[in-house]
Amino acid sequence: MKRKNSLLRSILLTLASLTIGFIAIAFPFNLFKTLNGDAIHLVFIFEIILYFIISMIFLAVSDKRKQEKIKNERRHEERKLKIERVQREWIDIAV
Repeated sequence: MKRKNSLLRSILLTLASLTIGFIAIAFPFNLFKTLNGDAIHLVFIFEIILYFIISMIFLAVSDKRKQEKIKNERRHEERKLKIERVQREWIDIAV
């Protein structure tokens, strides 16, 4: 079941990325037929800004996930050390 979900997710992600990539590349080329030079420059600048914003969002989410992973690893290590300390203290009390 997990493998099916992973395969389905991979297929959907691939199709979505291909579709968005095609649209992102085909859109400016189709505008060359309908817009004048100044309008094309504005669309190109807008597109670059949009790509920059999307990449910054992606990097922010990626960095946040990385920081959460480091935080969880640190918390687990502290918890492990605390459990070892408590077990050692209980052994010292029992002896």
